[in-house]
Amino acid sequence: MMSNFDISKVKALAWDVGGTVFDWHYTIKEEITALATSQSKDIDATSFTNKWRFKMFELLQPVRKHEAPWKNADQLHLEALDIVLNEFDWEMTLAEKEELNTVWHRLNAWPEAATNIEKLRSRFKVTVLTVLSWQIAVSSSKYNKISWDGILSCEFLGYYKPDPEAYQKAATLLGLQPNEVMMCAAHENDLNAAADAGLRTAYVHVSAEKEVVLRHFQGTGEAIGLDGFLSTPAVVELPPDNQYDVVANNFNELTTKLLSN
Repeated sequence: MMSNFDISKVKALAWDVGGTVFDWHYTIKEEITALATSQSKDIDATSFTNKWRFKMFELLQPVRKHEAPWKNADQLHLEALDIVLNEFDWEMTLAEKEELNTVWHRLNAWPEAATNIEKLRSRFKVTVLTVLSWQIAVSSSKYNKISWDGILSCEFLGYYKPDPEAYQKAATLLGLQPNEVMMCAAHENDLNAAADAGLRTAYVHVSAEKEVVLRHFQGTGEAIGLDGFLSTPAVVELPPDNQYDVVANNFNELTTKLLSN
């Protein structure tokens, strides 16, 4: 922890969930693998999954800049799916696409997530703060039996992360000052933006998530960053201890650090 940081001043934890709490990659990959096998399609499920995820973020950029009509992640996932299906020469009816798109509503959580989130609720207000749709956050949370004190989806905030207004409006809705809210995430860009918006920050290491992002961008040669939303980590290891208010190797360590001070 940073030497001048007082955890007692934090009243709420705002959690990123896509990749931090929910394992989107392997959930989607398994669905694509099963569906392709059932249709005798030769599909690289890893590539398909990553392209679907990151195409959604690409489509999100003009939305968050208010250069395109406002849409939520369900709508953007469906648009992205259509593009990726064409790229893989895979034909589906609209009904089949809509059904496949529902896989985002049953994302598996990382094994330690539910237990530790519940422990943290004994001391803090614990909420979601996500670019994913409210329905995705609610459905995937129920699917994994994770309880929150609130779910804040950017689709209702009028701003998408990493815009500072998204973090600041979340704090306002919680009835708190930004420095009374701690953003918890496995993505440095999310935490850096939260810190710039005045929030405290906690990094939780999810090595599988960092490896997926790293391998995707290295393998595709695509532009890094998507205008500041995602970035390729230089290494898969933890960031320095002094980069954020709290840096933890895993969910258990994060919970211990937050509850022991």
